[in-house]
Order: sequence, then structure tokens, then C-alpha cells
Amino acid sequence: MRRLFAFAMLTFVAVAGCNCMSRPDPAQLEGQKLDLTKFSYGEVAAVMNARAARLERFWAATITTVWYIGKQGEDEVDQLDGDLHIVQPNKIAMSLQKVGVDGAALGANERFYWYVDLLADDPIASIGTHDKADPDRLTDLGVPVHPLDLLLLLGFSKVPDEPMAPLRQARNGGYLVLTAPAKWGIVEYTLDPTSFEPVRVEIRRALKLPAVLTADMQGTVAFDDRVNQVMPQVRIPERILIDVPDIDARVRIRFLGAQVSRRKPDERAFDLGDTLSRYGVRLRRDLDVVHEQMRPEEQ
Repeated sequence: MRRLFAFAMLTFVAVAGCNCMSRPDPAQLEGQKLDLTKFSYGEVAAVMNARAARLERFWAATITTVWYIGKQGEDEVDQLDGDLHIVQPNKIAMSLQKVGVDGAALGANERFYWYVDLLADDPIASIGTHDKADPDRLTDLGVPVHPLDLLLLLGFSKVPDEPMAPLRQARNGGYLVLTAPAKWGIVEYTLDPTSFEPVRVEIRRALKLPAVLTADMQGTVAFDDRVNQVMPQVRIPERILIDVPDIDARVRIRFLGAQVSRRKPDERAFDLGDTLSRYGVRLRRDLDVVHEQMRPEEQ
């Protein structure tokens, strides 16, 4: 359960596509020195937030690949198909199928987050509330961040207008680093110094602690906005690889036809009751109760 729940939650966010446009080669920026006086936090945040506003609503068909260590210590690879629906900042839903068979349905809205296991003999939904989500308990399930913090790994969430910390240069080259708050810690965006598009995203519990999740972007692809077609084109990552150090795993999701339209994303995907009804799920596992039951074992 721990590993499957972790993979399911993490497949919300790693994305890849095709028809890529160019991004500066990291090797070209290696060792370069940035003049930080040429950048202001307000300027960078304004560009990032304008892009985030265009990507507030998002839909894509997906192909997910997961690399992990199996129960016997062997290398394992799984591939799943599905689709992804997002409305920033707190709605996300994803379906997963394997060889045409429904495997899982994942989601979060303003109040709940959920994982529906459709491969069990009796399909069961694990459901928790954001108010009672606990970092230590979710880490025990293999998800080291708040469920909604997974959205940050896409690299197009809004950042605060006022800085949490000064802009700085990345240690491995001529990139900017912008620090912003996450629900359980901080998020660091490593940015292309020309476009201010993220090339790397790291989530940490605190500034000096190691990253609990890392997402690396490779390439870019155009996002198809079918609602505001007169607005300037927005780019999204061609590929995002998410590393999960705690469980020694890597997740990659490719998406096909990434877009927003008047029908996509589908608001019904964020309705927990509709999701359970659609898949005929009757069994429910209350993660808030599970978390409370786990506490005495640690005392």
C-alpha cells in the first residue's frame, strides 16, 4: 500500500511531450557568473505569475513510467496510461490504466485528497482531509509532501509578490534560484535567467535540509490554449523527471495534447462523490483515522 500510494500520488505531476522547443543547454551555463543586480524579485515573480495565470487550467492525456526497486530487490518498471485534470491552486485529478484496465483514480479538491485502488478485489478509496493531513503520517505512506504541494513540481504555480528570500545563483551554473513557501516547508525554483521558466524544482522541509522531492525539466512544448487563442503562446516542460529519494524511485509522465478548452479540464473530475459513483466504489479508508492510529506506535 505504501509504495502504490506513493507512486499514485506522485504521478500527478511529472509531465513530458514532444515537438520540443529549445531551452539553453545547461552545459553552456556551467560556471557562468550572474550579475544578480540585474534581476529584481518583483520582475521575476511577475513573469512567473503571468505564465501561471495562463496555465491555471490544464488537461492532458498521459503516459506514466515508474522505475523502482521491487520487493525482492530487483529493478522494476511499470507503464500506465491516463489523463490529468488541473485547476490551480487546489484541484487535481488523474486516472491510471494498465493495458486498458482501470488501475487507480487520484484527486484533490479544496477539502479532500484521495486515492482509489481499482485493482483490488473490492475497489477501495483512501480519503483524507487537507486540514488533518500530517507530514509525518504521509511520509510513512511514501509521500513526503502535502498532496497539494505536488502541484508545485509542475513549475507553473504562482509565487508570492514579496520575497521569502533573496534571489541567488544556482551552485551548478548560471541559473537563478527563487525560494517560495510550500505548505510543509519551502520550494526552490531554479530558473532560466532569460525566460524565468523553471528548469528544476526542489521541495524541502526547511532551507538547510535535503530535498524530499526533485523535479528536473528537459525541453519545452507549446501549451494549446483553446479559450484565449489571441494571447501569447505559453510553453510547458517537454519532460519532467521526479526523483523520490525516500523510496529510491523515479517517475516520468508524458502527456499528449496538453490543452485547456471549454470542456477540459472536466470539473466533475474534482468531485469526490462523482468519482466514487463513476467507478462503483463502496469501500472507504479514512486516512485521517489511520494517521491518528499510527501515533501511539511512535511514542
